[in-house]
Amino acid sequence: MKATTFLTAAAFALYLACGMQPVSADNGIPWSSLSPSEQSVLSKHRGEWSSLGSREQSRLVSGARKYLELPPDKRKAVEDKRNQYKKMSPKEREQLRDRYSRQKRYR
Repeated sequence: MKATTFLTAAAFALYLACGMQPVSADNGIPWSSLSPSEQSVLSKHRGEWSSLGSREQSRLVSGARKYLELPPDKRKAVEDKRNQYKKMSPKEREQLRDRYSRQKRYR
């Protein structure tokens, strides 16, 4: 179970590092309803929060909550993976996303 939580958090970190395209606005989760810790984790998305669809908001909040439940050493590992991802070239990122998609099919 711990490995699954770590992988989910790592995937979330990569997802955040990829950036997101806004989807149609609807009555999603108000930014003000997030806890200060959740807002801190999701701060990158504050400016676009209201333009994200409720489904995307829910996915982000779920990932933030899982991240916040991790012990400090696991959080550091997630941050390290995210930083590695940021340093990758666009081609390397695409290859990683492709590998992740293929692996996801076999779960």
